[in-house]
Amino acid sequence: MKFLNTAFISLILSTSFFVNIASAGLILEEDFDPITSSNWTLSNGSVLGNPVSEFFSLNALHFDGNGTRSATTNAYDMTTGGLLTFMLKIGGSNDTATFEDADAGEDVLIQYAANGGSWIDLLVIDTEDLNYKDTWGMVNISITGAAMSNSTKFQWVQATHSGNNWDNWAIDDVKLSNNVNVPEPSTFAILALGMLGLASSRVKKKA
Repeated sequence: MKFLNTAFISLILSTSFFVNIASAGLILEEDFDPITSSNWTLSNGSVLGNPVSEFFSLNALHFDGNGTRSATTNAYDMTTGGLLTFMLKIGGSNDTATFEDADAGEDVLIQYAANGGSWIDLLVIDTEDLNYKDTWGMVNISITGAAMSNSTKFQWVQATHSGNNWDNWAIDDVKLSNNVNVPEPSTFAILALGMLGLASSRVKKKA
């Protein structure tokens, strides 16, 4: 019976352990409510959530001011590839104080730098793209090819703008995951139950 109890405890611990492992693909999750500052290097980007009607979900990372407007992540191991997703809004013709209309050519660039190298475009989002102009839209980018390094940074940057209070944009709900091949928790649960059955049969034989 002692062996059976030990096996049962092992079942609980191993199942819990592998449930945690199965979600290990998510390596960056940022909703800016509040921002995790250690994840970012910012230039003319700040967390805003007012007026509420202009933001996707509570706060977002909003870009304004003179000079470079960018947000850069830490370096992550992307050797297995992965997926970058986020919400984006670019100022449109409604012309508010928070999201002034971005003109043609003032695009939002999503870039990567592998192993300390130069910045390379992953995706260029046109300021006239109606999926993001004056509305929040989701962006999905697969991490493939040269971006699959063991030290890859990601950056959002505006190609050009007209200065303070002009040509605004914002991002929210950033998620970065890598491709990790781990068995489903159910697989381990079945294996553990099999072990438990074996332990039970041994106890019955001894009895």
